[in-house]
Amino acid sequence: MQLLLTTATAAGTQPIYLPYDKAPVPFGDPLAATWTAATPTVVTVPGYLPTNGDAVALSIAGTSGFLTSLAGLTTISAQLNTTYYVSSASTDTFTLSTQKASAATPAGVLSMITTGMQLGGQNFVHLLSNQPDGPTLPFKPNNTVLAMNGGAAGIGSFGFSGPITILGAPDLNTVLATGTYGAPLGPNALGTTGWNVIGTIGFGTPKLVTLGYDWIVASGSTSTLILLQN
Repeated sequence: MQLLLTTATAAGTQPIYLPYDKAPVPFGDPLAATWTAATPTVVTVPGYLPTNGDAVALSIAGTSGFLTSLAGLTTISAQLNTTYYVSSASTDTFTLSTQKASAATPAGVLSMITTGMQLGGQNFVHLLSNQPDGPTLPFKPNNTVLAMNGGAAGIGSFGFSGPITILGAPDLNTVLATGTYGAPLGPNALGTTGWNVIGTIGFGTPKLVTLGYDWIVASGSTSTLILLQN
């Protein structure tokens, strides 16, 4: 059972970001890299000890900020934000393949050319293999949860138990909605203005609600909002 607790306020709580996992790749840690215009392309990642068959993805940070702008990558075969596999692994260099294999050079070794560095961007390799699984994160957009109004704690008893209104808003970063990798920038709303009502929860009347937004706030009373999901 997963539990989220927050105390509502008349003006709305501090916005709560719901974990967003719609971006396909890259999820892995970004490591600065260089790659050559060769056939096959040789990728160099200082500090990384590659193993044949490791899954990786590529991205380029634009000059406006880290991974906020994917600079142009002109390729023969390779693409940004796509899973590839390490082949011909050496100390900190490797080539790319479309196939996962333990052999040094499986079929499908890729070649590519890049204009990323000329554009002032930084190349990155994202390690998609050997990433430890984290805790379950159920409170995310489009999940249905059981919402309960726990009332307001008084001295020795419950105090005021007004209804709680749950409101939601999308993130300011519109690329999140397209499944493209990007960092959350904050709710696309101010205070409780521009927020959309998800549901109103009265004291003692639990309700199933769908969290259809990236951000939520609890507003309308000083009661405790409880969200539960298996």
